[in-house]
Amino acid sequence: MKSALLLSLLFLASPARAWRLWGEPSDKKIRPVQTLSDAHKPAEVIAALTPDFLQTLRGTDLRQAYVLMGDSLDLLGRVDEALGVYQLGVKLFPKNVDLLTRQGDLLHSAGLDEQARVFYLKAIVYEPKHFGAHLGLAEIDRRFGFLDRSASHYETALETLDGRADVWRSYVETLLAQRSWATAGLAIERAIALDPNNPEGHILTAFARRAQGDLTGALAALDAALAHGADIGARRAKALWLVEAGRPGEALVEAALVLKESPGDAAALWARTRVELARGQTADAVLELSPLTAPTRIDFSARAARSLRNTLSSPPKK
Repeated sequence: MKSALLLSLLFLASPARAWRLWGEPSDKKIRPVQTLSDAHKPAEVIAALTPDFLQTLRGTDLRQAYVLMGDSLDLLGRVDEALGVYQLGVKLFPKNVDLLTRQGDLLHSAGLDEQARVFYLKAIVYEPKHFGAHLGLAEIDRRFGFLDRSASHYETALETLDGRADVWRSYVETLLAQRSWATAGLAIERAIALDPNNPEGHILTAFARRAQGDLTGALAALDAALAHGADIGARRAKALWLVEAGRPGEALVEAALVLKESPGDAAALWARTRVELARGQTADAVLELSPLTAPTRIDFSARAARSLRNTLSSPPKK
């Protein structure tokens, strides 16, 4: 109820009033609320931004109130309310890149990328190097396969976010999709240097090396990822790549470790099946596939397993 009242009072601020306030200096009334936000106290920020208090704000303080209120609602999981606040803020301050990018971010998170793009593009009209807008556009373009544009936006964002390992890793994913191996290698090195204990950089290294035909190097990178706490996905990949590398004994060891953590794991069973087939143990391979061939399963692993089982079980043609 309180939030609904607050939003209704925010609507009372007309566009004409917003333009009158545009450019007014801050009277510093918002600073105590900003301090609460900096201390990661979103509930207290919302409590402080009462309708009566909001009516006293002008210019940049009023604009920042929209930012702080929206951010706090978002942190508390009240995403629809946050979006409403940002929308009102953009109506009053249509050239404010903080509000434009925040509205874009919420729409992007909700999968509404075409709508989000509009706000990001508006933001870079007013601030051409705005890292948040370029980062959002980079993610959207990568999702839709516009890899050259995605890479360009990442590069602009990284001019400001050079210390963000996660952004470097996202940039690497675009570069790998482009098959830009040399640039991807440099970007991976930067990501690992910034965050050496994060396994994701080593996983990206593994996929880059495998894509270039260096399976031995790829497996070594997976080992590094596992040493830094990579999850079961890295071990699945290792089991399958060991089969591909012609190292069946090691593949079975890795598959067993995966199955210990995830009984019935499709990738691990598939790896064991391929090893048994390579050894001529067709009956064992068919048996290995049985957990994946329940008729109620319709996922890709189950369908592939059923197809292989049927092929192996069929009598040879005369």
